[in-house]
Amino acid sequence: MEELGKFLRERRKAKGLSMREVAEQSGISHTEVYRIESGRRAYPSIRVLTALGKTLDVPNEEVLRLAGYKEDDDTPLLEKVFPDLKTEKQQGTAQRILDGLARNNELDNDDYDDLVKHVEMFLDYAKKKRNPE
Repeated sequence: MEELGKFLRERRKAKGLSMREVAEQSGISHTEVYRIESGRRAYPSIRVLTALGKTLDVPNEEVLRLAGYKEDDDTPLLEKVFPDLKTEKQQGTAQRILDGLARNNELDNDDYDDLVKHVEMFLDYAKKKRNPE
């Protein structure tokens, strides 16, 4: 449970949330959040884990795996989500982008649409730069 607690604490801090805020948003007690993060809660319920995952934007599969409810297939989550990223540089770039998005909870739907457009424009630019016609 130590790995789960450490992971959830890091996600909470990356999102800029206090334990109390996570507890309120998840509908669980502040004490329960503390116990899970500190590794003192041996087997949190699936309901509690699902609520924490939703609050911290962590897929259920990942939270349940960390809690020991699902088998670990040793495939990093980033690799599961983006299987075509083969190099360490590609994976590192994607991870930095995901970490930045996780820390910024003030973006609205238009901001995400703009982000996708900018990434697509950059990819087109990079492709043209490599293959000038």
